[in-house]
Amino acid sequence: MSSAQQSSTDPVEELRLRRWARENYVAIAHRDSTWHAIVLDEMQRRDRELTFAGGYAEIARRIVPLVPDHGPGLRAPGLRGPHIDSARANVLARVPIVEQVGRSG
Repeated sequence: MSSAQQSSTDPVEELRLRRWARENYVAIAHRDSTWHAIVLDEMQRRDRELTFAGGYAEIARRIVPLVPDHGPGLRAPGLRGPHIDSARANVLARVPIVEQVGRSG
């Protein structure tokens, strides 16, 4: 974008043009080179954002979401798996009883 075009556009007009470019985004092949430089610049920014987000989309396709349990009798939806304590064996232990000796007073 040339400095003459940049200085001739006030900030409000620039924001309006950038918003228009975002709302009316078109692929590179369908853009007209005679469009305003700010519009073209914003569309190029959008191209970079889409390319950057595309990298994350590849990773996201490999993630399998977990289905929460919503069955009857469950207190709250949540994950079920190794993070919950497993059932423990019942161990009976004898606890000694201490008899109190009556105090004489």
